[in-house]
Amino acid sequence: MKDEDLSVFLALNSLKQFDGNLIAALRLRSIAPSDLMSSPSLLREFTNSEKAMERWYEVLSSGWHLRELESCKKKGIKILVFNEEGYPSSLNRLSNPPLLLYWWGRLEGIKKFAVAVVGTRRCSNYGRRIAHMLGFKVAEEGFPVVSGGAFGIDEKAHRGALKAQGVTIAVFGTGVDQCYPSKNLPLFDEIKESGALISEYPLGTKGMPWNFPERNRIIAGLSDVVVIVEAPIKSGAMITGRIAMECGIETWSVPGRIDEGVAKGSNLIIFDGAYPLVDVDSFIHLIKGSPEGFLIGKKEDKAEELPPEEKQIYEMLREKGDRTVDNIAGECKISPALALEMLGKLESRGLVATTGPGRWGIRF
Repeated sequence: MKDEDLSVFLALNSLKQFDGNLIAALRLRSIAPSDLMSSPSLLREFTNSEKAMERWYEVLSSGWHLRELESCKKKGIKILVFNEEGYPSSLNRLSNPPLLLYWWGRLEGIKKFAVAVVGTRRCSNYGRRIAHMLGFKVAEEGFPVVSGGAFGIDEKAHRGALKAQGVTIAVFGTGVDQCYPSKNLPLFDEIKESGALISEYPLGTKGMPWNFPERNRIIAGLSDVVVIVEAPIKSGAMITGRIAMECGIETWSVPGRIDEGVAKGSNLIIFDGAYPLVDVDSFIHLIKGSPEGFLIGKKEDKAEELPPEEKQIYEMLREKGDRTVDNIAGECKISPALALEMLGKLESRGLVATTGPGRWGIRF
């Protein structure tokens, strides 16, 4: 698309009045982007908002759209317009697909089958571990991992994908040049190298509360499968899951304890029809289209060749979750010193890791 046309769509997008359906409406009336530049009043055919029209004239007269395009070029940010080359066709499933996307990073990864891994910021250690495991194993199989770049479940899913040297996509509720949360700047820099940071919001857009629910539809729309790891009933992850189910996108959820608020939403959506994700390896087999190895008892157990004392600790942690050294010693009927020694050996094998102050859990 020519720069002149791109700049017009940037101006239209800044009004926050239009989505991708505007493209079809323009074509139906045989109106080109250049026509809107030469006759700005034509836009009245598509909106009754006087504020939008005032903003439209203001943007065009100030040259904001031209400066925005130049800023994107300098930073290496691509602009993908609805139904144009590069724009993810999977977003057509949405009733209100974004008019355009700011895309900072590589383009090729998202053309593959993609899996969204989402959940709450205030997750449990268990949730963090499962999100990291999912991100790693999904990316290891060559599937892009899509999430929202937030603390908690999102961050762990992204980091898991990066650890597997795979592709991961972070969908922002801010401009792609805004680091939110700021502590994740190193993570976002890594994501740009192998995947992408994307947003429908203009550069410089801050993290307003209403932006994040809007962006969740993009997470769902980019994905062929959506997985909710942990989510309260009122949460962005639940919005993503609901949108996915409405659009016919395969939706999974990790079951949690029924008395924990952090899992009430992720449990409820299973009741409403999402698939329960009860084993990560089985899930991976299924999204690969192979039922082989389905369910825990049929998969290779990496603890089989461990010495008895290490195997006892590993299997206890896998079955019961994170524990302190004293808990482990008590449940395995060994001394704390021996428990710590065995944990050190398991850690060196890459099978366990500290999950909090004084606590241990399994890795993968």
